[in-house]
Order: sequence, then structure tokens, then C-alpha cells
Amino acid sequence: MIHFNNISVTINQREILKNISCTIESGDFIVIVGPNGAGKSTFFDMISGKRTPTNGTIIFNNTDITYLDEQSRATTISRLFQNPQLNGSASMTVAQNLAMSNYKGKPTQLHDGMKNFPMHVLNNLKKLNLHSKKILETPMKDLSGGQRQLLAFLMATAVPPKLFLLDEPTAALDPASATKLLQFALKWINQHKMTTILITHDPELALTIGTKIWILENGTITKQFNKKDHPHLSATDLIGHIDYNALLQ
Repeated sequence: MIHFNNISVTINQREILKNISCTIESGDFIVIVGPNGAGKSTFFDMISGKRTPTNGTIIFNNTDITYLDEQSRATTISRLFQNPQLNGSASMTVAQNLAMSNYKGKPTQLHDGMKNFPMHVLNNLKKLNLHSKKILETPMKDLSGGQRQLLAFLMATAVPPKLFLLDEPTAALDPASATKLLQFALKWINQHKMTTILITHDPELALTIGTKIWILENGTITKQFNKKDHPHLSATDLIGHIDYNALLQ
């Protein structure tokens, strides 16, 4: 589906990604783990078109998209950020945000979109207890982080993308909200067979979901595991753990 050939990204004379070559197959659910500063978010920036590689090529379904901008890729690649405030337009209402996402890549007027919510969007709002008229008329900025992230997921997948990027989507959420979002997201991703990449710092989450686990360290993918490897792995094998003995000392 998407092939990265010797991809490097240099920012302010520092090489963030170093000669990455890998392939994402259609239907994959890849979980990427790695320490802070490893280049995980830069990897997503490069996939989404927010940042152009310094070297290398990106081939998406046999088409070279290396220099295709972010807006052009948005019709096939969706991204959910870890910070809820980056998802959606803060000053617009929930209904307006949902309307825009429903017509991604298509010409429309905002009031038309608001009159024609697809049935699956309305059903999903009900499942998430976000279907009331009051919530639909509320500006996104006035919602809780959990509510905003749930709605952002609906917006990112209203038109199912060919590739879905989840950039630590639960990092800003409490455990209950994180569980609710992931339960809903996994069902939706499986239902639509969306090719997905998720970044997380949680090795237990990586071992629980996904068909593949990639370890990104110092700007390069150092290890790749398949589902069959999961029973033989521990959290420490992926990214280590907090050294509680050191804290006690």
C-alpha cells in the first residue's frame, strides 16, 4: 500500500529520521512505540504531508506522493492528534465541525452539510452519548477533552480514510475516557478495515492491539514484530519500564 524508500528528514541541521525503508500493507494495524525524541511525530508529519522528506521517496498505491502537500493527501489520509485542541475548529459548533468532515474532499456549503448528516454519524453520536441538541450547538472549545477527542475521531473517519494516523490519541485523557475512545475506535477500524498506524508510549497497549509493533529509536525503525510474536514479548522488550528500585534508592 505505502512504501518508504530510504527516507530521511533533517530539521535545523539535525537528522530526525535516518534512511527509513519499510512497507505498510493494506489492512495493517501498526503500533509504533519509542522514547521521546525518537522521531515518531516527525514520521507522522512526513506521512501526512506536513513535512517533506530531505531524502527518499514515498510510494502510495503505486503513486509517488513524496512532494504532495498535506491538503492533497487529506482526502485519503486522516490524522487524530494527541492534543484535543488540535482536532477540529475550536470556535465552530460540534454540528459545524461534523458537517465539514462529512464533506471532506467534496464541494459543499456548510448549511447543506448540517442538514444531511449520514445515519451512521447520528448513530455513532448516540452510542457515545453525544447526540443531544445542546451538544451539537456547543462550540468545540467548550467541550471536555474526552468529548472533544471522541468527536474528533468521528470527524476523522466520517469519510473512511485509506490510511488513519492515531498520534497518541489517549495521552490527554483519563483512563475511563481513553478506554471508551479505544473501544469505539477499534470496532470502527475493524468494521471498515482501515489501515491504521498508532503511536503510543504504553507498551501494554501495543501488546494488546494491533497486528504489528514497530520500535522507533534514534530516528530509525530498529525492531519489527508481528502478531505471532506478541505472546513472547513483555513491556520491557518494547520500551523498558520505570525503574522503581532506583526511585526507592
